[in-house]
Amino acid sequence: MKQRTRQLTYALRANLESMAAYGESKKLYKDKTNAMRRQKYRELIYKGISRADIHKELLHIDAAKDKIFSYSTMKNYIRFVKDFAAFVYTKTSTSRVSVEDSIKYIRPYIDSLISKGDSPNTINLKLSAVCKATGQYVVDYTHPIRRYSDVTRSTKAAVRDKYNDKRAAAALELNRSIGLRRNELARVSINDIYLGEKCAYIYSKGKGGKNNITYISDPAKLDILYKYMSQAITEGRETLLSKEQMNHDADLHHARAMCAVDEYNRILQDIHKNPEQREFYKSYIKNIFKKYNKPLLEDLDKPYYLRGAGKTLCISQGKSYIFDRVAVLYVSLTILHHFRSDTTVQHYLIK
Repeated sequence: MKQRTRQLTYALRANLESMAAYGESKKLYKDKTNAMRRQKYRELIYKGISRADIHKELLHIDAAKDKIFSYSTMKNYIRFVKDFAAFVYTKTSTSRVSVEDSIKYIRPYIDSLISKGDSPNTINLKLSAVCKATGQYVVDYTHPIRRYSDVTRSTKAAVRDKYNDKRAAAALELNRSIGLRRNELARVSINDIYLGEKCAYIYSKGKGGKNNITYISDPAKLDILYKYMSQAITEGRETLLSKEQMNHDADLHHARAMCAVDEYNRILQDIHKNPEQREFYKSYIKNIFKKYNKPLLEDLDKPYYLRGAGKTLCISQGKSYIFDRVAVLYVSLTILHHFRSDTTVQHYLIK
């Protein structure tokens, strides 16, 4: 008896859920991917393949092709493939389409997202989810190019925040001071905070199960952190915020971005007032890169210059497109837990 085709939504979801790799090291897979690509590059160069064709070939090598390291990524991907399955239904009038047969609808799906007016960033995210679930590669599908300057998420306080001001006030105020992601903020407990002399270290579990340490030394932000620690202790609660204080859809990512901007400006002001502090910050940055066994490829003595659309955006807003690389990387390491200036500048500081 022929087995009935499973509903596409559930088949795609099952594929994604089988890829769960929460807690595994994403870096190990990146290193493995780079090693595999280097080996393949040498093989293809030896065969006389053109560099353009080699580049296309290397983009299909990914050791983490069947891995999803973050629960939040999994949740979003499941939502996106549900949208794709609904689109396939409009074309086939049936929900029972095999994963293999659904692949031919990826191109029309992209075109529908474009015609609907979805942003390049949104289209890329949805396409990434669909390709992950169907075993395809994003690079095989032409789609609008994502540019940092075009990303509008969290560029300003969300409209909904003013309706959430009572429920979200605590989370927004606290996250403007410590800059965590929503899930990290919800999980952080009193026991995750170590108080030093005029500073605080907040230990959290980040994306992909990465262990992060957020360093807070701004006196004003420390006062806010102490306030919520005291409240939690008084109420006999382990977590810094209660479930009720996290029960809202306010844009906490905007608060995280503003925390980064505040810290960048504070460090920049400190360096201008006390030039000798630059060496302190440079030393701190070098030690963190060494601690995590990462190569510091950026020249700390050279400013970071925005180019292209990012530069144009800053000029149109009357902002500087030149950033102090030391201050940027310090914020990257202590607040945002990134190791690259471009990520911090283009995703946080210019927004």
